[in-house]
Amino acid sequence: MKATGIIVEYNPFHNGHLLHLQEARKQTQADVVIAVMSGSFLQRGEPALLPKWERTQMAVDAGVDLVVELPFHFATQQAAIFANGAVEILGALGVQSIFFGSENGDANAFSSAAKILTEQDVPFKAAMRRFLDDKKNSYATAWNAAIHELAPDLTLDLAQPNNILGFHYARAIAEQGKAIEIATMARQNAAYHDENPTHHSIASATAIRTMLLDNDWKKVRQYVPDTTLRLLQKFRKTHSFVSWDDFWPLLKYQLVTAPISQLQSTRGVSEGIENRLQQAALHATNFDEFLAATRTKRYSNARIKRTALQILAQQPETTTTQNYVRLLGISTTGQRYLGQIKKGIALPIISTASKANPTLIENDIRATKLYSFASTLENQILRDFHTSPYRKNP
Repeated sequence: MKATGIIVEYNPFHNGHLLHLQEARKQTQADVVIAVMSGSFLQRGEPALLPKWERTQMAVDAGVDLVVELPFHFATQQAAIFANGAVEILGALGVQSIFFGSENGDANAFSSAAKILTEQDVPFKAAMRRFLDDKKNSYATAWNAAIHELAPDLTLDLAQPNNILGFHYARAIAEQGKAIEIATMARQNAAYHDENPTHHSIASATAIRTMLLDNDWKKVRQYVPDTTLRLLQKFRKTHSFVSWDDFWPLLKYQLVTAPISQLQSTRGVSEGIENRLQQAALHATNFDEFLAATRTKRYSNARIKRTALQILAQQPETTTTQNYVRLLGISTTGQRYLGQIKKGIALPIISTASKANPTLIENDIRATKLYSFASTLENQILRDFHTSPYRKNP
């Protein structure tokens, strides 16, 4: 059976994701689509709107054959680490290709950019340091400028969020020596951060989250599949959607009371950012105020959120983790494929957390406990520990 991999967050699953899923199967001619999905917290340093189990069901009900979790260590870090973790999992699961959405839409451009950096790593790092010395440049701006200095004819804007991720998928494949092809489609109608939909059926996840938090179900209905809508409505009857506001008191407490030396030893804390975060926390009354007081051209919203999340989760810089395959959801086709490849999977496989090596999943259990502090999710700890993969029958 031919498998293609997709790397997702589904926060929540919407019509644009459905189109991406359909194109992945069509363009790669895959029998099986495998999704590596972030768990309780996401790559841009945000809590997921609703738990991974609901998001898994959305994916499998929409046609994904196998959903596996990207561990917290990889899921909540910069693009290179995020991509490396996801590609390692997909490689272990035997995919022949990885399919992703991008602003560019040309797979060859990503392969070319990855080849340039692989061959010119030293001059690239020197150019990066030079551009970062200009305090006006964000990391993404410096990164884009450095690669275009080395390859002025490169037709790939690496300041765009999905292009950045696509590039890192291509580079991770090359660095890991995986025999995996890449394929991409241009994003349709809605850009990654668009807050105001311009298409009748496709909106960004950012816009849809705003609609959900505003309780505007009439608008939401227009942009998500029926299966997603039903799950969202069912969840909302008994729970609130999760946001940074749920964790602000905990973050403020940690920032205000922690010694600077402790903050400095946290993953992602560098360049004196800990002082800026601590001072902002002293005066901010909510997370939005804190974010506004800390972001600059150099420190983007995503950088601030990721750093804040690492502090909140008390992640030391020295933390390392072994990757693994945690099954969250599976279709009948996915079950058949997994049966064919299971003996050859090099990474540990986990179907139920309660039966896993506690050391292996310790960090993700910690993340789930943190996520459970959201006001109406008290049952998430036990749920996450004992729930078996969601299965969709034909």
